[in-house]
Amino acid sequence: MTTSTSSISTQTSNPQDAAIRLLCRHGLHQLLWLPETSKHPKLRVTFSTTSNFEDASLPAILHAGPMFGTRYGAVEFDALARECGVRVICVDRYGLTSKYADERIIDNSRPGFGGSTPVSIDIRMAVWLETVPALLQRLGLKHISLMTHSAGGIYTLNTLLRHRSLLDPRNPYVAFMAAYVPMTDSGATLPNIASHIPTTLVDSWSTVAGFINTKIMPASSWSGGALSASASFLTSPFGTNAGDSASSSTTPEERYGVDKETAKCIADLSMKYMSAESIVGANEEAKLCLRKCEDADWGDAADYAACITKIGEREGELQDQPKLRIDGFFAGSDVMIGKQGQEFFERCWQSDEVARHVDFESRTYEKTDHDSLILDYKKGALRDVFKRVAELSGKQT
Repeated sequence: MTTSTSSISTQTSNPQDAAIRLLCRHGLHQLLWLPETSKHPKLRVTFSTTSNFEDASLPAILHAGPMFGTRYGAVEFDALARECGVRVICVDRYGLTSKYADERIIDNSRPGFGGSTPVSIDIRMAVWLETVPALLQRLGLKHISLMTHSAGGIYTLNTLLRHRSLLDPRNPYVAFMAAYVPMTDSGATLPNIASHIPTTLVDSWSTVAGFINTKIMPASSWSGGALSASASFLTSPFGTNAGDSASSSTTPEERYGVDKETAKCIADLSMKYMSAESIVGANEEAKLCLRKCEDADWGDAADYAACITKIGEREGELQDQPKLRIDGFFAGSDVMIGKQGQEFFERCWQSDEVARHVDFESRTYEKTDHDSLILDYKKGALRDVFKRVAELSGKQT
């Protein structure tokens, strides 16, 4: 039987001990190896699962995280996933290395984050596409739903096009939350400002963002907060203000499903544990988002409109199968994609050639920003995503 977060907290009267027990559970620190190919050596991939993962009756969700998304996302999702009756998988993206990883394989001069072996930006997407089926095989899963936030949308579009068969054939479902849109299509101010940062400064992005995340920003601020604050620091003449983040209505004890003191220890220790592992891979993620790379590095998502049209065409080729369901969730205020980016993303899915084969719905959460859309469980979209997956599987609690 899987031990729940709340039961862990009652095993000791010491909040810090309870937090350590939770953060050191096996499910948060799993790994698999991708075999050597002509394009890369043997690669280590670290990932996590929510504490209810042993319950095979529950639907599983693969989360493609944002620029600063790591396997520690499972800590944030755990209590809500258990409440809603879903299981969640989170992966350390490539280029997220750990000081505990195999020194014979990892080149520490290259980008890294978490425990996954670093890979160069030009094969980043290809390695992700190798990982997804290997991960499902490792976990004994045949089908999943997909969930993504921010820059994870780039990876999710590629996954949807290349691994469509991994979605539940009865209820194929993908949730895009604040999906990152190329700045040429979004016109968003912040990415446009950040795109003018010299590549040499982007190569130090992780140092600045790491300092901001551990010393300035709260633990519950992800890609938007880190990018906004980092851009402000690196481009102060532009006067970018990262302070318009919507306050969260979710308390730490509600987020983690434990008492107040234990929740505080979990938040503090999770940031310490994450910062103990390298976040240098964020440099490559920043380059990817800012398009300081070759178009091919975005894979099939290099052209969103063409990629989504192709997805629609592929769906049309499937015979006698339930329609693919895509939900787009957006923040009321989003400095990363703006309203123009949201409207562009919606138009891609609502075009005639796509709409006839894909059921797309869009919803805006007016009281959220780029990060609180996923991290605020009262005002944001995450609860609705989990409930949707549970409902589609017939497991709604």
